[in-house]
Amino acid sequence: MLIKPLINLALVGMAALFLTLSADANPRFKVENTTDSKIDVFIYNGNDTSCHTALMVRTVKGKDTKSFGCKGNGKGKCKIKIFSFDERGCKESQNTCSGRAIKMQAKSKAIVSETSEINEETGVREFETVCEIVEQK
Repeated sequence: MLIKPLINLALVGMAALFLTLSADANPRFKVENTTDSKIDVFIYNGNDTSCHTALMVRTVKGKDTKSFGCKGNGKGKCKIKIFSFDERGCKESQNTCSGRAIKMQAKSKAIVSETSEINEETGVREFETVCEIVEQK
């Protein structure tokens, strides 16, 4: 009599463990674009050490937020590069692939914005794309 409830309990436990492991295996993250211009997001799998060939490239329109994912391959994270006007942005956040990409943990968010300042030598306003990486719990 006790065996059937124990088997059911074990199956529920295994299903919960499987769902937890699969969530880490295929992490999802968000990119929020607060600028007026589109940005391109190059997405790499979690175990990619060179970040030369993107798994996929997606566009996020200005003032939009998109959710993406990759194969975490046991790392529980994806790696991304962000481009605005064909220039690599968010350089201050690049912390993987020899400083050329950003680690995105599962459930995290990259908030993309723009800063600008006038170049004292040329008098021309220069824009820079910056990111704030927010870890979600």
